[in-house]
Amino acid sequence: VIDPWGLLQPGFWLSFVAVGVLFASSPVHKDASANWRGTVLVRLFGMVREQWWITLSLAPLTLLLFGQVSLIGLAANLLAIPWVTLLVTPLALLGMFWSPLWQPAAAAVDALLRGLQHFADVPWAVWSAPAPAAWASALAVFGGLWLALRLPWALRILALPLLLPALLWQAPRPAPGEFELLALDVGQGNAVLVRTAHHALLYDAGPRYSREADAGHRVITPLLRALGERLDLLMLSHGDTDHVGGAAAVLAQHPQARLSSSIAADHPLSQLREVQPCRSGQRWTWDAVEFEVLHPDASQPAQERGANAYSCVLRIRAGSTGRAALLTGDIERAQEESLIAQGLRGPLEWLLVPHHGSKTSSAEAFLDAVQPALAVVQAGHANRFGHPAPTVSERYRARAVPVVNTAQCGALRWTSDRPREWTCERARAPRYWHHRVAVPRPGVEDGCRVPGDAADRPKIC
Repeated sequence: VIDPWGLLQPGFWLSFVAVGVLFASSPVHKDASANWRGTVLVRLFGMVREQWWITLSLAPLTLLLFGQVSLIGLAANLLAIPWVTLLVTPLALLGMFWSPLWQPAAAAVDALLRGLQHFADVPWAVWSAPAPAAWASALAVFGGLWLALRLPWALRILALPLLLPALLWQAPRPAPGEFELLALDVGQGNAVLVRTAHHALLYDAGPRYSREADAGHRVITPLLRALGERLDLLMLSHGDTDHVGGAAAVLAQHPQARLSSSIAADHPLSQLREVQPCRSGQRWTWDAVEFEVLHPDASQPAQERGANAYSCVLRIRAGSTGRAALLTGDIERAQEESLIAQGLRGPLEWLLVPHHGSKTSSAEAFLDAVQPALAVVQAGHANRFGHPAPTVSERYRARAVPVVNTAQCGALRWTSDRPREWTCERARAPRYWHHRVAVPRPGVEDGCRVPGDAADRPKIC
């Protein structure tokens, strides 16, 4: 009643479920021992037993809330709980009456943190799994609680099948020959996840928010963990911080991923992973989906490397239908004209609006050439650059092209097998504290019907 938002906090559910597990799993009658040695052994056994049941029962809930389960949580709790209960807490409380006791209390906390760090450094300390569907999560939580009940083991074992859907869950993937695009809501910056039947590419890694936080830690790696995704390639369009701010965090969590970019050789990211320069003409195929780098050209002067003009431009084409998407980074009019001169033509089903909708990009000739069916802007809410510029938005509007901004839409999901549909995360999972902002809906833009056939496009609505 005092704090209703507490229901949205993981700690609330973990704490109260843990207490419930203790009540459900504790024996009705405590064994009494005649001597102190027996009493100590009984207490130690009871503590280990209680922590074991809490760890086992909370594992499904932890997987639901965080997408991972600690494999050494039992050992860490057996160290931390007595240490905090018998040492830290008494010293901290007594320090209210005699403040010098806070010094040993702080020293005890530091010692505990150093000890727990050794647990955290164990390579197999955490097991991650894709975030299961709600029904699978509910079954797993129920199964975990069932295991903790004071029931005969013949009945407890019946709970094990309830855990399997969550443990074996795999996020749905595109069919061979198709691909999926997920434009993440990272604020003022680019980050687009491209998924095929068995591969994944991340185009840009979003901005750095502060010295302690970036899009890699806050948005991208939790998403990849929830999807159970292992990146094959991280492509950084260029070296601006709103495109590479989260790259270090992503690379740290995905050591198998290759790195492709136009960043300079002395860029700090070059020290973390060997960088393959992106160059026009590079092509590869994953699961019958074609990838082609259209820009930059190898003839551009190296001293400009990492600038907007050097942005890696990637075209993705579905092998089964030929539907295409274009990821453009921060190219401007000169680079758009160069792409047209090289023969870039549409129609495109999906366009990442160049330079977040800057007035120096999205020239009329470029839009007429690529003929996008959907334009996606990744820009921050009320950003200081004014992206997307009103004149740019008007150019798309005049061509009846829906423009969806992740600042209002949230993360946008689109698949090549259903090119006239997209999903906005804010519409899929609205919260009452969200601002209600008009976002173009699939099939309708400003009252004009967007046709299902790419060849049949309306003129000006």
